[in-house]
Amino acid sequence: MAVSTSFVAVVIFAACVSGQNNTMQPMTVPQQLADKLGAKQLNGDAPIYLMRRNLNSDKWIVYLEGGGWCYGQTEEETIQSCIHRAGFVPDDTPTKTSGSTHEEGKYSIDFSDYGGILGANCTTNPGFCEWNAVFVHYRDGGSFGSNRAEPIQAKFRNGSKALMWMRGRPSFNAVVADLQQNHGMSAATEVILTGSSAGGLAVLYNLDHFAGLLGQNVRLTGFPDAGFFLDAMNVNGEYYYRNNFIAADPVWNITGSGGTNKACLASQSKATAWKCLMAQYIIPYLQTPLYVLNSAYDAYQLPNILQTPCPVSTKDKPCNATQSQQYGKMFKDLVTTVINSSNKNGVYVCSCWVHAQNVNYCSNQNMPNCVGWSPLESGSRKWGYTTKVHGLTPQEAFSAYYFNNTHHNMIDDETQQQNPTCITQDTQFRILICVLRVNQHVFR
Repeated sequence: MAVSTSFVAVVIFAACVSGQNNTMQPMTVPQQLADKLGAKQLNGDAPIYLMRRNLNSDKWIVYLEGGGWCYGQTEEETIQSCIHRAGFVPDDTPTKTSGSTHEEGKYSIDFSDYGGILGANCTTNPGFCEWNAVFVHYRDGGSFGSNRAEPIQAKFRNGSKALMWMRGRPSFNAVVADLQQNHGMSAATEVILTGSSAGGLAVLYNLDHFAGLLGQNVRLTGFPDAGFFLDAMNVNGEYYYRNNFIAADPVWNITGSGGTNKACLASQSKATAWKCLMAQYIIPYLQTPLYVLNSAYDAYQLPNILQTPCPVSTKDKPCNATQSQQYGKMFKDLVTTVINSSNKNGVYVCSCWVHAQNVNYCSNQNMPNCVGWSPLESGSRKWGYTTKVHGLTPQEAFSAYYFNNTHHNMIDDETQQQNPTCITQDTQFRILICVLRVNQHVFR
């Protein structure tokens, strides 16, 4: 469809008048500030983030990127995982003749509009489209909670020496300090701290800490998406997911450095401090208002925590999903702790086969991830999802909670893939591909 030049001019003019640039701009924490706060990515670089600034707004959304964790069933497995995540190789790896040095520890970056609650499109994101938006890149592998004093020896692929750092909490602090000192967030009146997957868990680790950095005059709300990972047994009766975190913590040094909720840590002994790495044990101690967005049948949790061979049954490939159904029921029961902890909290729990829902940027995967915020976004259209619980989409429900103090308890009555707003015939084939990829550990 042709667009008149006059219409384009109006759009450009409106953007200028509003003081908002709709493109996310790449930012790096100044090196002097990073050094002062001990902030480093895994590869030693200063923290990086994206920002869309609206000079006429004193409201901010800070999004913590997800992407799993570097961990394993032992400390050594964790170290190897983190070294590879940083783009390095273990210190005892034979030297290769090819390869560069520092560049191999860097990450690819996309500067696009990430959609969902970060989106500048007021059709798909009414209420928040004109807020300042920040996307903090995830560069510690420990949900922005790690803080290990000494680096770990590693190598670049060409054999030269490298150092790997675990400084997630200091990096979080440095980004906040940069936003406050150099980009106007010191004048913020409202802030939403959100994130998906490992970034959703990071919201729980950092929420009350963030409240202290902002001060009492700022309305802060936590909005973790797909971050309510259960401490649950797998189908073999083993706590596989929990044990990964227990083994990783001596490397991350989250509990030892206070990189998660301090009230939770104060309630635990050294032997049980690992509980403060798990969502369900942290939430009762949070003082800041919280709205949890999650699927009861999360597309990461069923194959990776429950580790069931049948995470979802489809018409084309039916299987016995009884264990998945039981997991979903347990999830719905446990998530009520969010509501019970404070009448200021809320939940939106759907029964869809989906992972993250409140952004759109990762919806190009071969599984429903970053899908469902609005039926108008590309990810939702791709999967045919018009996700609703009790008649409201995630976007509508969170907006009602945030602006009107309503719709606190939005838990889907349906069981897995029985909610007609998030399953189509087209989805069935894609889900089969997704399950195969998950079982081959390709999912991220």
